Amino acid sequence: MAKDDGDDHLPDKDAAKEFYAKYEPKEILGRGISSTVRRCIEKETGNEYAAKIIDLSNDPNDAEGKSMLEATIQEVNILRMVAGHPYIIELHDVFESSTFIFLVFELCRNGELFDYLTTVVTLSEKKTRYIMRQVFEALQHVHNMGIVHRDLKPENILLDDNLNVKLTDFGFARVVKPGEKLYDLCGTPGYLAPEVLQANMFEDAEGYSREVDV
Repeated sequence: MAKDDGDDHLPDKDAAKEFYAKYEPKEILGRGISSTVRRCIEKETGNEYAAKIIDLSNDPNDAEGKSMLEATIQEVNILRMVAGHPYIIELHDVFESSTFIFLVFELCRNGELFDYLTTVVTLSEKKTRYIMRQVFEALQHVHNMGIVHRDLKPENILLDDNLNVKLTDFGFARVVKPGEKLYDLCGTPGYLAPEVLQANMFEDAEGYSREVDV
């Protein structure tokens, strides 16, 4: 999700009374195609979180024919399935109105792994092992739940205050039955595995299974 130093209008308070009753939205942390992420403060505790505000007013179907609402509900269900792991983003709260969905996550102050790698330029072997071990442990937990992520990239790995990784963005994730293969092309160009491209181009290709995440 791209960083944004600008500002935009918040959803009308009448459209999201439950969210505004519990949280106070602050500055924008990032912006996607149909969503904005803001830092927010839980009024009762003073704790800080990141609220992903998804605009449903222009709700196109995705490649699988799902509406944005359906896709978000599916992502929330998967986030709840994988909850409790130290290296997977914690979904703290969910609010839904007629035009917006609010997903409240733990706040990762150090941002994306992509930006961190760009800043430090090079990593020591020790630090690389440290990061990759956490990524693999997160993926192992996801795969043990019968789920494939399908969009693993540095932009979808956040860093907390202690530079521990937090796997995030389960928008392309799916629950896969034993032996099942997925053949739809999804993910981010430049990060797609050869197996995914092959499965999209050839009918007899093996398709996307849990191994393709890594």
